[in-house]
Amino acid sequence: MKSKKSFYKNAVIKQDFRQFGWISLVYLVSLLFTLPLGLLQIASRKYVIFTDYKNYLMVNPEIQIVLYFAVPVAAGLLLFRYIQNEASVDMVHSLPIRRETLYFSHVISGLLLLIVPILLTAVITYFVTNTIEGFSGILTILDLLSWFGVVTLLTCMMFSFSIAVGFITGMSTVQAILTYIFLFLPIGMVTMVTYNLSFLLFGFTTAFIEEKLMYLSPFLRFVGTWDEPQPYSTLEIMIYIIFTVFFFVIGLVLYKLRQLERATDVIAFPFLKPIFKYGVTFCSMILGGSYFSATGDLNWSWIIFGYIIGALIGYTVAEMVLLKTWRILRLHFFTGIIIYSVVFIVVLLGIKTDLINYEGNLPRMDQIEEVYFGNKYDMQELMRNEIDPFSDNKLYIQDVRNLHEEIINQKDFIESQKHSEINKVQGFITYRMKNGKQFTREYQLPADAFQKQLTPVLESDSYLVNQPHYFHLQRNDILNMRINPVGPSHRSSSITISDEKEIEEFRRVLEKDILTQSIEDIVSPASPWAYIDIEFKRSNNEEYIFDGYSIEWKKSYENVTKWLEEHDYLEDARIDANDIKEAEMTSVNPQNPAEEMLSAEEYYQTGQKHATITDQESLTTIIRHFTEYSSDHTYYVKLILKDGNEWYGSIPDQYMTDEMKEKLK
Repeated sequence: MKSKKSFYKNAVIKQDFRQFGWISLVYLVSLLFTLPLGLLQIASRKYVIFTDYKNYLMVNPEIQIVLYFAVPVAAGLLLFRYIQNEASVDMVHSLPIRRETLYFSHVISGLLLLIVPILLTAVITYFVTNTIEGFSGILTILDLLSWFGVVTLLTCMMFSFSIAVGFITGMSTVQAILTYIFLFLPIGMVTMVTYNLSFLLFGFTTAFIEEKLMYLSPFLRFVGTWDEPQPYSTLEIMIYIIFTVFFFVIGLVLYKLRQLERATDVIAFPFLKPIFKYGVTFCSMILGGSYFSATGDLNWSWIIFGYIIGALIGYTVAEMVLLKTWRILRLHFFTGIIIYSVVFIVVLLGIKTDLINYEGNLPRMDQIEEVYFGNKYDMQELMRNEIDPFSDNKLYIQDVRNLHEEIINQKDFIESQKHSEINKVQGFITYRMKNGKQFTREYQLPADAFQKQLTPVLESDSYLVNQPHYFHLQRNDILNMRINPVGPSHRSSSITISDEKEIEEFRRVLEKDILTQSIEDIVSPASPWAYIDIEFKRSNNEEYIFDGYSIEWKKSYENVTKWLEEHDYLEDARIDANDIKEAEMTSVNPQNPAEEMLSAEEYYQTGQKHATITDQESLTTIIRHFTEYSSDHTYYVKLILKDGNEWYGSIPDQYMTDEMKEKLK
């Protein structure tokens, strides 16, 4: 009987309940106000859509997330606070109780203090839900059990995490700070490192990393999933359970190894001090580099300056924190920063000289199974809709590879064009290799310079059919198609096509235009005639649910234009030359892409000489190539519509006629 109880002490648990029982009471009251009372408040509203609440996490989610990521951390801090105080730690450890017994006793106390309120809340919520007619058929007992399991797991994980962090430091304040820093550190580190690699390594992409970032932080993962019917997968639950057990075990190991005299030290273990110091230095350095890369527009002088300043600030702050004094200028300080600088310079030079041949690596044709070329966000959207965007067409694979080879050869030229945004094509290339791996690169390509290599790729069916707008056009549940003209008065003149026969005809002509685009049509910066908003049929009888997608009606879509004209929709479906009273044009100095971008109206106002254009031929040319995009152009225009509206934009230089240029002289 004695051996069964040797790993905990009832007296310690009772003392914890007497001293910290208020934590459990606060947690219970907070949960009751948040969940069962929250359900009653929702039900008492005059207008409420009960089906909006797919699970219990959606009831006052902002309050729930604060509770689950604050109360367990506070419990872990308070239950073991005695180890951070010199007097109390000596007193407690002078008792005839082993450290393992103390540890397990406090852990059991904490788990009881935290889990009992969750259990009581679940029981009360069950009865409250059954008294509300709107919720009783939606939020089931399985949903409640799921909520209880998820909340219990999150609470236990944050409690164990807080305890483990507490043994690393000798200060309660630092324990709380480090707990939340470590909670966000993985996602922050990965984000900053990958962002820096994106401009250090030519072709580096963060596409597949971006999708997984939220999984690196339980907090962000919770925020991003509380509105899903099943917020966490079985694999995630298992991982969280493993982490919880791991943190409890690490906490026990650190408690047994910790020296009692380390109370009040910022870092309690000497071997962790260099990790802390250089970790803070590295984080501060990449933050400095990221800041100056953004504000300095990827100017290498500013980026290096950001790295140096960030590293110096981080190293200095870390040294002050560890020594608990500002008097740090000693030989050890300078030798540490010099060693760090040498290591960083070696790593940076290794990256910039591409020692691992990342930038010049190109798979052989016999290694490639399939390929995707396009926009990374389009690819992600297709894959979310369970559409495989890859093509196994050998000719297309060869064309993409030829383009990729030319990109590698023209690296210096592409990097010199980073500041220009006009006629850029996102070259997101992903190869599926025959060995099962994926090979991915991402580039921003000037369309004019790579037109020869881009043409067979962008005009291929393998590229055109792997676009989200083409996928949505293939759906057989289209309810209606609404055409909203682009322009200052588009809201008042939309056209809705709801007849099933017309929808099918219009869908076919739109599909035909999409599949017959030339590279000039694809990369043209011209504003579309309109946006075609497709509304799909609801998946259930609830009227408020909207499912739709928007497609551009490009000015090159001649079949769409012809069909709308034949069905008497064209006049109200777009703003063309017939709707323009006159155009006032001006020329401005070519814009420096590194400067702050202005609106088209602001650029127009900087023009010194203006010309009024009223002839129909010139107005037709202007509206055909008119774009609201306002950078890198020389000629800006103000369209004065017959309804009194003004519309500002620009015209690419190559579409300006001699007559229009002559008027500006």
